Amino acid sequence: MGGAVRQLNGRTRVTPVADGIGAETLNNHYAIISTDPDYTAPRRKFSAKPAEDEYFSEWQVFRKLERLRPTATGLDTLPAWFLKLGTPAFCKPITCLYNLSLATSTVPHQWKTASIKPIPKVANPKQLADYRPISITAVLTRSEKLLLLK
Repeated sequence: MGGAVRQLNGRTRVTPVADGIGAETLNNHYAIISTDPDYTAPRRKFSAKPAEDEYFSEWQVFRKLERLRPTATGLDTLPAWFLKLGTPAFCKPITCLYNLSLATSTVPHQWKTASIKPIPKVANPKQLADYRPISITAVLTRSEKLLLLK
């Protein structure tokens, strides 16, 4: 819909293309600049169980879901409009998922994966560093982050 509106009002978005830069070269570039060879995963803390008042209520989740803004769909392919429309039916199971995540100190693997979209930093990108990686995570992951900011 947004593309059709931009086309009608003359504000078409042109995505510049640089010769020799493809998905594989961008993936390799981002992997190199974002990898820390000295990284070691932290040990899991079993004492970090949240207090009873730190869990999410169905009402908090309901309010966040009904106020979802239209954003890019993550790898789970659940669009924000669908979650918003189904808020009355989805708030209870999603609250259970969030609270289970808190209680077990784990985050589902699907919520930690992202689609990376390269956005040009300059009008005519010529090299890999001319692109900024934008991570598109699942809408439910972004909602949980918003809930944690209460």
